[in-house]
Amino acid sequence: MAWRPTQYLIEGTLDNSVPNKVTGWMKFAGLRDKVTFDLEGNFHRDIRGAKIHFTGDAYEDQADVDPGDYLDGFVQHQTGNVGDITAGLPPRDYGSTPYIEWYGEANGRVVIELEQAQVEVIGTPIPAIESDPISREQQSRSMAQFLGGLAAELNLPKEQAICVSGDTVVTADKRAANNKIRGMKLLTKEIRKKLPPLYSQDGKGGRAVAQVKFFSPSSSWTWYGVEFDGQDTFFGLVDGHCKELGYFSLSELESIRGPMGLPIERDMYWQAKMLQEIAPEMFEDSEKGGD
Repeated sequence: MAWRPTQYLIEGTLDNSVPNKVTGWMKFAGLRDKVTFDLEGNFHRDIRGAKIHFTGDAYEDQADVDPGDYLDGFVQHQTGNVGDITAGLPPRDYGSTPYIEWYGEANGRVVIELEQAQVEVIGTPIPAIESDPISREQQSRSMAQFLGGLAAELNLPKEQAICVSGDTVVTADKRAANNKIRGMKLLTKEIRKKLPPLYSQDGKGGRAVAQVKFFSPSSSWTWYGVEFDGQDTFFGLVDGHCKELGYFSLSELESIRGPMGLPIERDMYWQAKMLQEIAPEMFEDSEKGGD
């Protein structure tokens, strides 16, 4: 339920030297201009009152990034509220690694996760003893307001909504809500290269390899891609009402919204596995036959 553009980050600077304000900029591969910031709120106490400069792993002419892909719709000037922003230094009020989160008016919740070596603190933070920790209650309210706004924009009935804004759920532009929760490109160029063409795994049975996994964050449905036609059609394992091998499409996955209005996501930490490792019960007979 968040944009996570960490892999496209080149560098950036955020400044909290003015109380209750965070300003600055970030540069992303795939975007021509810098993204600028004017947010309400403060850093955590480890860096409150200071400035941070951070670098990512992307670079200016990264070949596999297209401005029309993942960052399409990411606005150039980000306004809204600070979430959790910390360098992961003592006093550790929120985790031990750098974490940058904000709730943008246009793009909703955005999260960037970095390593200690990627963040430089500029200036002297306010002594921790002179300021209070960020209120977890306030952060919970920020998340609730974000989810409530999505519920309203998606026109979800109350019984299906995570929470609602105000007393009623109102009709609004679903495209605006989808833009706030899209947050993920389902099929990257790198994964496309790994996926073999349709029918190339015929005869392998449980030894066929699933190169990519998609899932619904608000239901139990999961899709494992084994083959791809290069355009829209996958062959693989679908785990829904039951587990079965079959065809499914990229365009269908991109359009699906689960019970809570949330889009399908790709498992970013997925390691390629044979089908017999994912669903051994489906291939027990073939394994016995091969012994």
